[in-house]
Amino acid sequence: MYFCEVVCPAQTQIEGHGNGTFLIVEGSLSQNIEVSQIPEVNAIEGGTANLECSYNLSNLNLSNGWYKWYRHDLHGVDIFLNDGFKVRITKESPEDFLKKRSASIQLHRVTVTDTGMYFCEVEFSGQMQIKGHGNGTFLNVTATATDSTSWGCFTLYHRIGAVALGLLMSFALYLNCKEHKQVIREEEMICAYKKQANMDPTNCTEQLGEEIVHSTV
Repeated sequence: MYFCEVVCPAQTQIEGHGNGTFLIVEGSLSQNIEVSQIPEVNAIEGGTANLECSYNLSNLNLSNGWYKWYRHDLHGVDIFLNDGFKVRITKESPEDFLKKRSASIQLHRVTVTDTGMYFCEVEFSGQMQIKGHGNGTFLNVTATATDSTSWGCFTLYHRIGAVALGLLMSFALYLNCKEHKQVIREEEMICAYKKQANMDPTNCTEQLGEEIVHSTV
């Protein structure tokens, strides 16, 4: 109890007091437990999604606790009780929940419709009852590619490969023709030189003719 008294000194001292105030101090339970979740989890359709959740108790030693997971919003769909989820969930063991302070779950055979927000809530009871929850984890499930899409990509790659091969063959043919033309040009220059030097250009002319015929073929 807290009492207030007022004293007014004067020729005649006057004083008075109140009836008292009873102060009640309550502990902030929300500060006794802290729950952490990772912001986002990505999974492939048909695979397993690991939804991690951990908690931290401060100055408390409680042995009677449990946890829940909700979908969409806090205290929304309890997936431990939902028929579409409960058969696909693997929970932490009671020992890991208490010793490792882990409230994580594994969601198996996920589908695109499982995409959404998931909230983890941890609760303990004993001399006092406390609970806390995380900020939520967004599960993003991606659909797998269909067979038709895979076949379409396969066909596209083959077409690209065929075009590339055609370009390479055309370039090789161009280089081959260019090389033959260069040889013929050199032979022409040799023949012209022989004529200017008054040398017999007969063999040169015959050889040049053979080169031209060979190049044409």
